[in-house]
Amino acid sequence: MNKIMILGTFHMQAQNDVKNFQQSDRIAEHESEIRKIVEALAKFDPTKIAVECGKRHQNALDERYERYLSFGSDSPNEITQIAFRLAKLLGLKRVNAIDWMDRGAAERGCGDVLEYLYANQPELSREIDALEMPAVDLDKETLYDAILRLNSEKSVRDTLAYYMNYARIGSAEYYGNGWLIWWYQRNLNIFTNVSALSEGVNDERILLVIGAAHKGILEQFFRNSLAFDVIDVSSFLC
Repeated sequence: MNKIMILGTFHMQAQNDVKNFQQSDRIAEHESEIRKIVEALAKFDPTKIAVECGKRHQNALDERYERYLSFGSDSPNEITQIAFRLAKLLGLKRVNAIDWMDRGAAERGCGDVLEYLYANQPELSREIDALEMPAVDLDKETLYDAILRLNSEKSVRDTLAYYMNYARIGSAEYYGNGWLIWWYQRNLNIFTNVSALSEGVNDERILLVIGAAHKGILEQFFRNSLAFDVIDVSSFLC
């Protein structure tokens, strides 16, 4: 059976997320911890590595990886720091783009839903805010410990609950679902794209490096498919 292992990470270079990392200039200070993570992941011996990059941008990702192999890179992005580094170590010829970010079924943006929540449902907002979302402060923990925490059972459970509770926002008119349906659509399309990497074979070992918010829902999809053996990344990191 094909195997899938998901490393939930934080975006080491800030982007448009619910929680944005603001210490990209400090990633270089944690070189030894990144090497430790990569060496731990190498023990899984993945045959393919997939990353959170739009599938339509595969050619651009190929070019980035070729430049990395030839010249290296000082980019703090987790694709460079973890996925490219590991792929080079293992001699893999490609890193696979599997994300999907079209508008799809979305009726409104995530920001619209959160604005509605804070304006109209203070009790629910406190309940949702109490859940641990993937966020990292390198003044409070090491990079390695942050990765361990983001892949812990508690972090995965809290993140799943965070997004599930969007369905309770503006429930009378399904307001939260107007964005949540897109979140599920995106992750289903990621599942489809990753699954396609193993078509026609049954012995692939796929490592997916992706924002930790995706880890729980994607692991559910892979388990429910009965087509993959889902490997716990924590067993390699600890």
